Amino acid sequence: MTVPVKFLVLLDGSPRSFHTLDYIAAVRPFRKFYLVLFQVMGEVPEYYWDMVAETGSVHGIQEIERWQRDAKRQSEAFMAEARDRLVSSGFDDGRIETRLHARVVGVARDILEEAKRGYDGVVMRRRGQGNIKGVVVGSVANKLLSRLPDIPVILAGVRNQNKKMLLAVGGAESADRMVATVTAMIGGYDYRIELLHVIRDSGRNDLQGAGAIPADMVDRFAGDIKKRLHDLREKLILAGFAPDSVTETITQGVTSRAEAIVAEAEARDCSTIVMGRRGPSDPEDIVTGSVCSKVIHRGRELTVWIT
Repeated sequence: MTVPVKFLVLLDGSPRSFHTLDYIAAVRPFRKFYLVLFQVMGEVPEYYWDMVAETGSVHGIQEIERWQRDAKRQSEAFMAEARDRLVSSGFDDGRIETRLHARVVGVARDILEEAKRGYDGVVMRRRGQGNIKGVVVGSVANKLLSRLPDIPVILAGVRNQNKKMLLAVGGAESADRMVATVTAMIGGYDYRIELLHVIRDSGRNDLQGAGAIPADMVDRFAGDIKKRLHDLREKLILAGFAPDSVTETITQGVTSRAEAIVAEAEARDCSTIVMGRRGPSDPEDIVTGSVCSKVIHRGRELTVWIT
């Protein structure tokens, strides 16, 4: 018997969390996965503890207990509605588990501990209920992106899903991992895939002598990239993607890879961008200045997979 892929779906009880469920419901391949809907319970507000500490009031303790009961009841109702939404969208109720987690250390750390328990991927949003204007990625999401184990992370966007994906191809190892992930998750569902590599302008082409980059070097590099894209396309076709549904594009002479990736996704009407991690030596580079981080911020309405 084949063990189903298991995804950790992070919710926080806010209306924004329902957008995460809308994304999952719109991506038909998720129906074959086992989903764990996970929420970390909130802490008792500080002012309740202040009231008890400063007055020693029995009523303060009673208010804390009342708050905890109400919060649990609200969270249980939210999780029940979350399950019902997915089931009504066509998901098998037997493949959905809801889990309310009493906070132990902190939201991010508790999620990280849960993520170590045999999951094949994580689905979350860029921001939770602590919505601050102008902030694209919240503090919890930032911590998770830099510290999650080496499993795919999906940042669900608000853009309607349309079965068009852009794979931003970088190093050979991360590119192979991207293709393997995409094949395992959406193979056989008639998706269109664009393989894109962006060659950035060195900014030194106006220099002379030793500072100039030889044109033949750029051409050789572009030739190597073209072969890599061709090989990746062949892997996707062998995995079942239709030949006319997989395209290859090389963009050259741009100053920002991230801007070029997002611009290409918009031009091709791709609702999802797939990026690769840079590697185990740079786990925190996902969120600190990397191309991946910039794509997450600039393509704020798009869904981003990090493999």
